[in-house]
Amino acid sequence: MKKRAFMLGMVTAAATVLSACGSEANEGAVAENGSGSTITITLMHRYQDSNIGKSPEDTAVLDGLKRFRADYPNVEVVEEQLQNEDYSIKAQALAAADDMPDVFIVPGSWMTNFVDNEIVLSLNAELDKRPEWRDGYRAGTLDAGTREGQVYGIPIAAGPTHLIYYNADIFAEIGYDEFPATWQELMDAGKKLAEKGINLFSYGDKSKGYALSSWISALTDRINGPEWTESILTGGGAKFTDKGFVEAISMMSDLAKAGYLNKDLNSVDSDTMVNYYFEGRSAAFVSGIWSAMNVVNNAPEEITDATRVAVFPGVDGGLGNPLSSSGGAGVYYSVNADVQPGEKLDAIMTMLDYMTGSGSAKLMAEVGGFPAFDPGAFDTAKLHPVALAAYEASAAADATKIFDLWFDASIVEVINTGIQGVMAGSSTPEQLAGETQKAYETFLANP
Repeated sequence: MKKRAFMLGMVTAAATVLSACGSEANEGAVAENGSGSTITITLMHRYQDSNIGKSPEDTAVLDGLKRFRADYPNVEVVEEQLQNEDYSIKAQALAAADDMPDVFIVPGSWMTNFVDNEIVLSLNAELDKRPEWRDGYRAGTLDAGTREGQVYGIPIAAGPTHLIYYNADIFAEIGYDEFPATWQELMDAGKKLAEKGINLFSYGDKSKGYALSSWISALTDRINGPEWTESILTGGGAKFTDKGFVEAISMMSDLAKAGYLNKDLNSVDSDTMVNYYFEGRSAAFVSGIWSAMNVVNNAPEEITDATRVAVFPGVDGGLGNPLSSSGGAGVYYSVNADVQPGEKLDAIMTMLDYMTGSGSAKLMAEVGGFPAFDPGAFDTAKLHPVALAAYEASAAADATKIFDLWFDASIVEVINTGIQGVMAGSSTPEQLAGETQKAYETFLANP
């Protein structure tokens, strides 16, 4: 019997956060096994027709599904498209009732729970039949969908959660022809901008999770390096009270205390945060690669033309790569553990190849996304300079782990709530570190 002890914090963690045909090997697998009878696949995900042309992920994934349907008319795909929050609620309810569809979305932060409760199917054997597809994913993108060497999820997009979009014209006015290269320069820029009535960064953490995903993950790695993160994840002795984690939180707190962020930082969402940048109220904002197309499509022309892309500067004595970005794949397609090997599973794997493999990846890159599957050469002339800069920065950066995809949901909730207090000045970085360490120790004591 499957276990159903779902963690209450999963809902919080979840909310926080193409033109060519599929591979010949996959096409052959379905064709050779096909009996001419209809195969039905139930699919539930959070990609929507209304977002085609707006979101690179939705555009590429749904184009792949359309091509699959055209090429395999004997396969009926019963599809349900949901908004992110609605998906999170419904998926967890169906999982608890042991009533998941054949194929569904699993955020990386859910994966351990879904594996432990035997909800998702190991895909190693199926991927081994398709080595060209299996080996085409960017380094590390399968990691959050893998447990103990078994792959349970097929990644979709892999972009970093940490890029800085900045207004080069505004920075030039205060003497910076490029984004500040050190923290001392960054604070100097913040002071000069404050004198002009402009925030250094706009910041919006109303829904909780933005700080952890786009700021804390990257800053902690800058200081502690990836070995600290691996030690935390494996119970290897690292602590949240270690100097590096406290220092990362302190840097964010210092920006707020100095008045270099908007004062309503905890009460506005990410959309408002970006709009502040569009309005010229801030000189920069921190976000993932998904914001590139938002700038291209929605910013005033003068803002779009002035926007450049950077990453946080290095930290003196830091152990991490100063060009790294928190990133990797955060969302996966998984298969219901009840699906048996045979025609249906062959069809599912072929469908997932169409939706996430080479054809989908190339289209996603060409419309401004960062696919998990390496698209190889593609027509970069189709990309706006802002989108191309974001893509190139993403491709050049070492991907470090996004904390909210890897840490247990109980720990994520403590950080997401506690950082709001720190940024508002009602708590200290040391207090947040202590609270997080306590939650971490509780987690280790109750595996």
